[in-house]
Amino acid sequence: MAASRKRLALSAVVIAAFAGLATPASAADDFPEFSKVSEDFTKVVSTTEDRSMWTLWTRNKDGQMLAELPRNFENQNYFFAMTVASGDRWAGLQGADMYVKWKRYDKRLALIQPNYEIRTSGDASSKDSVNRTFTDRVILDIPILTMGPGGGPVIDLDALLLNEGSNFFGGTAAGLQTRLTNIKKAKAFPENVEISFELPGRDGSLRTLSYSIRTIPENTGYKPREADNRVGFFTTNYTDLGAYNTDNKYKRYINRWQLEKADPSLKLSPPKEPIIFYVEHTVPVRYRRWIKEGTLMWNKAFENVGIQDAVQVFFQDKATGAHMDKDPEDARYNFILWLSNDISTAIGPSRVHPLTGQILDADIVLTDGWLRVFKGQWDDIMSEVVMEGMAPETLAWLNDKPQWDPRVRFAPPEQRPYIIAQRRAMGVLPMGGAPIANSDPTTFGDEEYDGLVGRLSQMNGFCNAASGKAYDMAMVRAMGEMVGFIEMARGADVQAAEGDILDGVPESFVGPLLADLVAHEVGHTLGLRHNFKASSVYDLEEINSDKLKGKTTWTGSVMDYHPLNINLDENLIQGDYAPIDIGPYDMWAIEYGYTNGDLKEVLKRVAEPQLAYATDEDTGGSDPLARRYDFAKNPLDYANSKMDLARFFRSNLLDKYVKDGESWYQARQGYMLSLREQSGALSIMANWVGGAFVNRDQKGDPNARPPIQPVPAADQRAALKFCIDNAFTDESFGLTPELLSYLTVDKWYDRGGSLEDSPWPVHDRVLAIQSSTMTMLMNPTTLSRVYDNEFRIPAGEDALTLPEVLFGITDAAWSELDQRLEKRYTAREPMISSLRRNLQSEQLDRLIDLAMPEGLYGPAAKPVADLATLKLKELNTKIEALTKNGSADRIDPYTLAHLEDAKSRIGRTLNAQTIFNIKDAAAGASMPFSFFGQEARNLSNHGDDCNHDH
Repeated sequence: MAASRKRLALSAVVIAAFAGLATPASAADDFPEFSKVSEDFTKVVSTTEDRSMWTLWTRNKDGQMLAELPRNFENQNYFFAMTVASGDRWAGLQGADMYVKWKRYDKRLALIQPNYEIRTSGDASSKDSVNRTFTDRVILDIPILTMGPGGGPVIDLDALLLNEGSNFFGGTAAGLQTRLTNIKKAKAFPENVEISFELPGRDGSLRTLSYSIRTIPENTGYKPREADNRVGFFTTNYTDLGAYNTDNKYKRYINRWQLEKADPSLKLSPPKEPIIFYVEHTVPVRYRRWIKEGTLMWNKAFENVGIQDAVQVFFQDKATGAHMDKDPEDARYNFILWLSNDISTAIGPSRVHPLTGQILDADIVLTDGWLRVFKGQWDDIMSEVVMEGMAPETLAWLNDKPQWDPRVRFAPPEQRPYIIAQRRAMGVLPMGGAPIANSDPTTFGDEEYDGLVGRLSQMNGFCNAASGKAYDMAMVRAMGEMVGFIEMARGADVQAAEGDILDGVPESFVGPLLADLVAHEVGHTLGLRHNFKASSVYDLEEINSDKLKGKTTWTGSVMDYHPLNINLDENLIQGDYAPIDIGPYDMWAIEYGYTNGDLKEVLKRVAEPQLAYATDEDTGGSDPLARRYDFAKNPLDYANSKMDLARFFRSNLLDKYVKDGESWYQARQGYMLSLREQSGALSIMANWVGGAFVNRDQKGDPNARPPIQPVPAADQRAALKFCIDNAFTDESFGLTPELLSYLTVDKWYDRGGSLEDSPWPVHDRVLAIQSSTMTMLMNPTTLSRVYDNEFRIPAGEDALTLPEVLFGITDAAWSELDQRLEKRYTAREPMISSLRRNLQSEQLDRLIDLAMPEGLYGPAAKPVADLATLKLKELNTKIEALTKNGSADRIDPYTLAHLEDAKSRIGRTLNAQTIFNIKDAAAGASMPFSFFGQEARNLSNHGDDCNHDH
């Protein structure tokens, strides 16, 4: 058993069990008497009828537990659902699950996982062949201690669930101190047992491991529904080797509840069994009505398919005892949990029958971090924003060229060598380290594709919607500080803005945000995947108009990650800050999943603009609308509005944002919020360069669109111009000497303080954004997409070309080379500013790199290299023209040294006949790196000049 003294007491029992291993155990006489094995144990009785799936006995003094399986245990399949119920920041979040059966081998029992991934619909011969090749998997085996009063085998249950815990909980169960086990819960019901143990983990912290083990009725009338890629559901997948057509070999069922009318004759009927969510008593009272509102939003979608009150909500109440007999870990009940863990996350996982896709159980975990005062690390916040949507090809390229990687550039300079060394130590990862190819299927909540990868039945194991809500709350608080919540509401919502204040923010702001977040997570528990195209239904003018405000939600689906709608355009009203209801796509998706009508008729609507759909794995693709946290039908308008908001922030930081008595660190935090707005806008628009819309219409669908439609050239040019205008100019950062003198930090030597240097590192931070913008525009994926789009578009039609992109970026970066020297410049008033010199050095590094054989991958590499070489020659000519014939006397020392260095580097590159090492030709990027074992070297002998020009 789990405790060592119990093992000593039962050593004779175990020896006896193994002694007869070679002979069949056909009678109870082959085992010790049950009375001896169960001495000092107490039977668990949880029902008045004393009927249970397994019979349990416990000995609480040392945390021991026995279980008797039924006589027919080998004919039953069991569903194990695991949860870390306490002692973890993610306590309550559904853990792994498994569908298993027991098989007896003499005096041992093996826990076996059937192979449902490979099946066959073929004849008997086909089934025999498949069963011989694709066998079941033994997870573990344990001894039978004795035979119980009911005639079934008795097992050491705490030894199974704790000593073998790593088979159920993975690394979470490593190092459990089982000698200190305490039984927290042991309940035995006719169809399930509920068991929880509290014990110290490896680090000594107490944690509770919970198991909900149940049988699953197999003949309930549930009919699996095949998935269709035009509408986004989680799926249960298997390979049918009885099908010889590739299109039919891969079977996919959508995950959905068995939701049926109580009276099929009625047009609108109550459900036979509703989907009930219990709101745990830990949820703050002040937020409960918004949680209920978000949950019940989905009922209108079910009413559309004839089921009334399909989703219901009940509240636990510790004072009255209402529903307190129900446990969140019990797989029979669906719970909405609240974790005070200071993390900004919400997740809606579910457990699914692996044969059919029927959803059996679902819980929603809400955390409180997004409601707290926003405070984040610069490198984490900014790198996450600019890395959004980067393709695996680009990630692989960045692994080879860490000097261009935003995750490196946004890190503190002293951390960069460490980050690069870590990357090298990891080696080459599949798909460049893209999360979709490197996810751990045994854990949930910490990786982007948790629940989607490595599972027979998909589910929502990771959701980042609450992370965006944290930033939304920061924006609401900041705007409230600067202009007041009433002014923010533009008069129309004065009464609401003056209402209850919840955690420092009016309920009229935070309530709808919470309801939207809950509706999103409930959508996951109903089977729906993310839909990252849903925010593109309306334009900003429509969103901020009386036509929609308070009447119609401004999104196609709550399954997108939406930003907060903050409107600064005084010609428009302030629309709803967040979605106020589920959208038309949500209605359509539920109709496909739950209707009894003709599915073909449902799917014919796929081309309707409000039903646009793209999900997680589409966000690294070419469709610029398949994007998290973009907004509106024309994202260029939204990007411009984000820049307006950034400028508004900067103009009010010192006077209105920081209040008397507050630290000036608030100014630095506020400026960081403005940079996040700016970087987010740049990242959104960079995705449009080389973009192509992807449609899921199939042949014969009404108004079907081509599956691939290149983004119009005018839109791509506008996106490129936006990036140049808002990243390459000094003015776009809104920095002044006065502002910089207040961007400081709070010095505390603890987790709530900062060890950063008090002055804000202006050149390093600005260059990180500029460098990241170049990476977003000049990476192999984007350039290849531009090149491929040229071929897709008929010759007589307009198209964005590679020369436009490369020449446009270069000309914008080096525009000072075209100006006339009409005055004498000094080090204090240089011809080219320090920010622009850094930008130019960075851009020259890129051109030199692209001109080299190893600069780029793929078929676009050669034309890109040729164009880069052409532009290098042009730059060289311009620099020579600017600095010759005595003109150099008018140029300040900084600029002259910078131009001479650029000319020298270009010359070395152009004169080299054979270049084996790009680093020698590009000697001198703005950061030290060590490549392939070489000593770290500065790739630029001009990179430090900015440090003397503050």
